[in-house]
Amino acid sequence: MRDSAALQQRRPLRVAIIGARGIPANYGGFDTLVEELSLGLVRDHGEEVTVYCRSEYYETQPPFVSGVRCVYIPSTRIKGFESLFHTCCCSVHACFRPFDVYFIVDPGNAPVAFLLRLLGRRTAIHTDGLGWRRTKWGNLARRYYRWVEWLSARGVRNIVTDNPAMQEYYRREYGADSICIAYGSEDRRGVEPAVYGELAVAPQGYLLVVARLERENNTDVIIREYVASGLEMPLVVVGDAPYDDEYPKELHGMANEKVIFAGRINDQGRLNALYRGAYLYLHGHEVGGTNPSLLRAMGLGTVPVAADVDFNRRVIDAQGFFFRKDPGDLARLLARLVAASGEIAAIRAAVGDWTRKHYSWADVVARYAGYFQELAAGRAPFVAP
Repeated sequence: MRDSAALQQRRPLRVAIIGARGIPANYGGFDTLVEELSLGLVRDHGEEVTVYCRSEYYETQPPFVSGVRCVYIPSTRIKGFESLFHTCCCSVHACFRPFDVYFIVDPGNAPVAFLLRLLGRRTAIHTDGLGWRRTKWGNLARRYYRWVEWLSARGVRNIVTDNPAMQEYYRREYGADSICIAYGSEDRRGVEPAVYGELAVAPQGYLLVVARLERENNTDVIIREYVASGLEMPLVVVGDAPYDDEYPKELHGMANEKVIFAGRINDQGRLNALYRGAYLYLHGHEVGGTNPSLLRAMGLGTVPVAADVDFNRRVIDAQGFFFRKDPGDLARLLARLVAASGEIAAIRAAVGDWTRKHYSWADVVARYAGYFQELAAGRAPFVAP
C-alpha cells in the first residue's frame, strides 16, 4: 500500500478493465481477479478504475462498487461468442474515454485488444490457459484459440500470464516474454456453515470438487476413481455445465449413492464453508494457468490432491498430492490419504499460512499497479521481440 504523500504527487491512473462478466464477481476466475484487482487499485493505490460489466448478469446496477466505476453494457449469451461480442461493444465505448491503460482479460478477446493497440491505446491482455485444449470447443474454435495466442504474443505484445509454466509456454512457442502475476488466495466473503446441514455432511468428513463440469477438468476421472476406491466418506461435487447437457448425465451415471451433486453455488459464504470443511480438495484441471479455486481451497487450509501436470505442480509445490489419470492411481491414493488422518492434519496446519504468504491479493494488486504505471508511460518491460 502506498502512503498518502506518494499518491498525492501524481494524477491517478485511469484504468479500463474489459472482458469479464463484471463485479461483484459471480462466476469464474476472471471475475474474481477483476473484482480484487479493481477494488485494490482504487483502495490501496488511489487509481481510477472502470470495470465494464455484462448487464444481464446484474439485477441491480449501481454506478460505483466500493469506488470502482461500473459501466453496464448488454451482451448476447451465445456459447463462444458472448465474451468477444461484449468486449467489442465495451471497447467502442471505452475508446471515447480518456483511459491511460486498457486491460483485457481472456485471450479470446485478443482481436479487440490488438485493434485498441493499433489505435494507440496502451493495452495489455491476460492470456489465461490453453484454450485450444478445451474439449468443449469444436475444431474451428480450437484453431481460433491457437490463433489468438499468436495474436496476443505478436500483436498485442503486452501479455500477462498467471503461472510460470504458461510464461515458459509463450517463450517456447512464440518467443514472447510476459509478466507473470498469479492470483491471490484470500476470500473475504465469510463462511456460512449452514451448508453442512443442507448437504448432510460434517466438517472434515467429505471430499470436495469445485469445477465447471467440462471434460478437461476431469470430474469423470475423479468420480470413477472415487467409486473404485470404495470409500465411505462422501464426495461433494460443486459446479454446473451451462453449455453441455450430456457430460453431467455421464457423471451422474458413473456415480454411486455417496456422490453428492450440489450444482452451482453462488453464495460465496456457503462455498467458502465447503472449501474449509473438506478433508481433501480434488482438482482435476489440466489445461493451464493458475486456477483460483485451487488457491481458494488451499488458502482456507484444505489439502489439495491435483492432476499431475506442470501447471498444478507450480502452484502446489510440496503442499499436497498429485494423481495420474491411469485407472486405479487416484483410487489408491484416496484410500491411503483417508486412512492417514494424522498426515493430512499436519499438512492442513501449514497449507493455509503457506498459501496466503505466497498468493496474497495485496501483492498481486501491487504488481499490477506497477506494471500499469510502466505501460501507461510506454515503458512496459515485458514485450515480445
